[in-house]
Amino acid sequence: MPTNTESAKMEKAPRGKLMIVAIVIAIAIIAGLLGYYVATLMRPVSAPQRVKIAFIFPGSITDTAWNEAAYRAMEAFRGRHPEVDIAWVQGVYDPAQIEATIRSYVEQGYNLIIGVGFQFGEPMAKIAREVTRDVYFLAIAGAPQYKGPRVSIGDVRTDQSCFVVAYVASRVTKTGHIGYVAGMAVAELSRCEIGLREGLKYVGLDPDKVLHVVYVGDFHDVPKSKLATTALIKQYNVDVVKAMGDGCQLGAISAAKDAGVYVMMSGTYHPEIYPEGLLLAEVWDWSIIFEQFYQDYLTGKLKAEGGQEYWIDLKNGGLKLIPGGALSSEIWADAQRIIDKIIRGEISTGFTP
Repeated sequence: MPTNTESAKMEKAPRGKLMIVAIVIAIAIIAGLLGYYVATLMRPVSAPQRVKIAFIFPGSITDTAWNEAAYRAMEAFRGRHPEVDIAWVQGVYDPAQIEATIRSYVEQGYNLIIGVGFQFGEPMAKIAREVTRDVYFLAIAGAPQYKGPRVSIGDVRTDQSCFVVAYVASRVTKTGHIGYVAGMAVAELSRCEIGLREGLKYVGLDPDKVLHVVYVGDFHDVPKSKLATTALIKQYNVDVVKAMGDGCQLGAISAAKDAGVYVMMSGTYHPEIYPEGLLLAEVWDWSIIFEQFYQDYLTGKLKAEGGQEYWIDLKNGGLKLIPGGALSSEIWADAQRIIDKIIRGEISTGFTP
């Protein structure tokens, strides 16, 4: 029979073994956890998928007008967002070519596709009804009827800028006749005529007698635009010309320069084209709309609410007016007071979005 001392030794032995086993198990568990966390930390982390945006320009990005303004805005947007992959193409004007180009970007996995022109609205609406993945479209100056679940539209308040143009022209003209030469009576071009007419009424002139308008019927026909502008100048003794629309603008400025009459341009600021005759330039900064469209995609607003309607105007700074070398500081100061009144809503320019 074991003594008390021997019994104590026998009890200690199993307990000691159990403690050793417990320690070994604890070490194994800790080692396993450490191994898991180390493996987790060392595991390569996949970078978030980059947003891909495609821009499609219907004309040349050096046209001094519509396409150049949009291209500059794209570059400004790119500068603010190096995390975005951007692709662009110019000269996509034919309807069949437009649809094929949009489809190509959809197939390449682009998230946002921006068409810079009213002609992009219809094909975008058509394609938007067919696609099922997460892709959204923006038609700049796109007709409102094409706005839909995946299609947004953006435009510019040329009624505001052209109201100011009319005011400046009324102060400068000596013959009392003002010309407006534009590509087609659509979107921002027809909206400019509204602003011109309202601006002339504001200063007490009858636009039916003072304003002479020609829509060339084509945005890129420089010779036709020049001939039309020359005809206005000769027939009506026009001495101030407002031009709008790609090559149309180049033709109109060329005719104005040949005749020695004043001109006001749209889209961009290129005083070097006709420094002695440029009164005013309206500049369109579409990057404000590009930014809004992009942010609405990131926040899920486009997915939740569908297509949006965006505007650039005098108030948000997307629409700017820059005086040319031919405009006196006195008239420009008065014009700025008109601009301030438009921004404050004290003057109606004839159009409500």
